[in-house]
Amino acid sequence: MWTDTLIIGAGPTGLSAAYHYRGDYVVVERESRAGGLCRSIYDRGFVFDHAGHIFFTSDPYINDVLTPMLLGENIHWQYREAWVYSKEAYTRYPFQAGTYGLPPGVVKECILGAMEAQRSYRADRRPQNFAEFMEAQWGAGICKHFMAPYNRKIWTVPLQEMSWEWLSGRVPQPNLEEIIDGALQPQPKPMGPNARFAYPLRGGFEALMRGWLRFVDSGRVWLNTRVTAVDPAAHLAVLSDGRTVHYERLISTAPLPEFLQLIAKVPAEVQEAGRQLRTVSVRCVNLGLARADVSERHWIYYPEERPLFHRVFVQSNASPHVAPAGCSSLTAEISYSPTKPLPFEGEALIERAIDDARAVGLLRASDSVLVANEADIPYGYVLPDLRKDAAVARIQEWLRPWGIISAGRFGEWKYLNTDQCFLAGRKAAEQTPAPVTARTFVPPRPAIRLGMGS
Repeated sequence: MWTDTLIIGAGPTGLSAAYHYRGDYVVVERESRAGGLCRSIYDRGFVFDHAGHIFFTSDPYINDVLTPMLLGENIHWQYREAWVYSKEAYTRYPFQAGTYGLPPGVVKECILGAMEAQRSYRADRRPQNFAEFMEAQWGAGICKHFMAPYNRKIWTVPLQEMSWEWLSGRVPQPNLEEIIDGALQPQPKPMGPNARFAYPLRGGFEALMRGWLRFVDSGRVWLNTRVTAVDPAAHLAVLSDGRTVHYERLISTAPLPEFLQLIAKVPAEVQEAGRQLRTVSVRCVNLGLARADVSERHWIYYPEERPLFHRVFVQSNASPHVAPAGCSSLTAEISYSPTKPLPFEGEALIERAIDDARAVGLLRASDSVLVANEADIPYGYVLPDLRKDAAVARIQEWLRPWGIISAGRFGEWKYLNTDQCFLAGRKAAEQTPAPVTARTFVPPRPAIRLGMGS
């Protein structure tokens, strides 16, 4: 068959691209449901996500148009309660502006280190890696007690191998006055870009993805179907069911290294660029508990070696409709990679997560676990190492003349949140001009209703 644009992947970027494209398209998705990593898991009355998901944005188009369009009144806004657990104490996130309550010696180290970092700051001295950036930005104490151990734990590699530009707009950057103030007294309110966030009231985070399906042609979204080969010169894709698709343009949201493997003749230097791209995988242990209000927090960061998990997302606090009455739910997130393999698998990993949750006081010995399952995310985070940008540029430079746009978190190999994936899909669609006369009839889109959200 022929189509103007073939879209690989029905995650947030692929669905957004399909909606914003004004010509003929086909979306190919290997899973049985659309949504990508934004799908939810439904287990005996509990709803979990593939790691903790929340929705926030500073983009007016997403805030004023897409959010009410996709969720309508199915949206729950609240202020974030994010905390850090270390030294047997809870402190408000971000750690660097919330050290009040830690041992006095730790607080002293953090303040003095931050003061020294400001005194030594030089605008003409650019950090060469993430480790240098943290030391220059926050000082030795904050790095020692949180930034270095937490980031080593989640990213699984030496921090000297990582860049730091990805932090922009993602991690709160308190000034020295805020750091000192947060050491002297409890911080009354959250800070940072996601201080206020949204989550679907019902249906889990996947409800946001299902919103797209009301505005794209379901007949053009082919589930349980993989692309097994791509011939860029012939503009041809082979599917797992034996069908072939001839396309004018291709938008791929697949992970770049995987997409390159679909192409038979890739230049050696492009293959090498693909091999340089690294990812951090995440294994989620989801627990449904027979106790209400297991914690008043939304998520908790754990920088120390134990527990095994680096973060817990208290799923039942995201919405009142994701756990049965009288119950709570949480997700323990454990990062792993070739440099930091998982120490356990299956039931042993679940038991270790439960034991660690008890060890840090999150669970009681008497708590009854009603549901326990795992979600494996091989592509959890793109690893922003020092080689990434040059490698991605080389790959995309080779793909572009073939009419191939690689978009989204793993297509661009960039740390993008859900709202940024929506924008990446729109951008990809706008870079793919529709023909003056489409080959096949494109159904009219349903009218968009505005003004329905909170």
